[in-house]
Amino acid sequence: MDPTTHLSIGDIAPDFRAPTSNGQTLDRAAFLGKVPVALVFPASDTPDLAAVLTPFDARMVEFGHRRVQVLAVVGESPRTVRELAERIPLHALTLLADQDGSIRAAFEPEGAQSFLMDVDGKLHAVVALGERAVDELLEQADALDLGAIDAGAR
Repeated sequence: MDPTTHLSIGDIAPDFRAPTSNGQTLDRAAFLGKVPVALVFPASDTPDLAAVLTPFDARMVEFGHRRVQVLAVVGESPRTVRELAERIPLHALTLLADQDGSIRAAFEPEGAQSFLMDVDGKLHAVVALGERAVDELLEQADALDLGAIDAGAR
């Protein structure tokens, strides 16, 4: 885990709103009280985006079992993120179009990192992207208290 960020564990994560590779617009409020969210920030100069995103896409079922929504933040236009999702190809991972860089600026990732927020929108973990990033993020998701979600689902 690499906690290098201006955010501290337990802080309310910054708001975000962006078009997705699916043609929707998502924001943090859509997930509050419902599911935890992981935002994945590849390094802005990543030469092979597929190499970074495919491992997350391949394990989306595992994130689904943990009820964690994973979104990859890409500094491109909405049209470009739709094309990227098809070209890579991504089957389950949703891309957020951060064309103006506002989401990246709000979270200030150090290089390539992912930010896991709990159901209340609080920062639970920051994980550096690398060989074990998906495993580490899944382990952090296992540590989340999903009791509030379970209680609301009954």
